Parts: sequence; C-alpha cells; structure tokens
Amino acid sequence: MKERNSFKNLGQYKAYLEVIDDFDQLYIIQQGGRGITKEDIIKKLESAIAKDAEGVYYAKKQLWQKIGITDEFELERLAKNKLLSKEIDYQPFRNSILITR
Repeated sequence: MKERNSFKNLGQYKAYLEVIDDFDQLYIIQQGGRGITKEDIIKKLESAIAKDAEGVYYAKKQLWQKIGITDEFELERLAKNKLLSKEIDYQPFRNSILITR
C-alpha cells in the first residue's frame, strides 16, 4: 500500500480499535523507504482521524479516554491541530506505528 493512501479509509483501523483494550496491543507496520518516516505516517493517520473523529472515537472510546481524550470533539480538535503527533500525553497512540525498511 502506498504511503499517501494508507489511511484513506479508516475502516480497518477502527476494526482494530474495537478488539483491543490498550494502544500497546496495536501495531501498525508500514514500509518505509524513499524518505518516509514514522512521523510522516503518524501525520497521515492524524489527518485521516481529523476527518472521521466521531467514527474513530466511538470504535473504542475507552482507548481514547485512557489517554485523556474525553469525546469525539476533543479528538477532532487534537487531530486537526496536529497535537496527537506532538503532545507527550498521546505517546501511546504514536507508539502503535512501526516502520520497516
């Protein structure tokens, strides 16, 4: 899957969220190369979440609540403002992304 299209449809991501209890149970492994970094992948996912924050939040709201996100509006705001990729509180979310070479 090409990096630019990785998170066009969040159906699979939401399905994964539904069956886990903690972000440390989720690993999204993405092939790197051509200068693609973990940060690039996180930003793509963050942008996709901003477009479907309600669906992503309610796929497993308890996961988001564990990291201090209380509702879909907060998740949308954080994603739109690129705070999921920056703030220390959301490290568990970022740790679920792994890059292979």
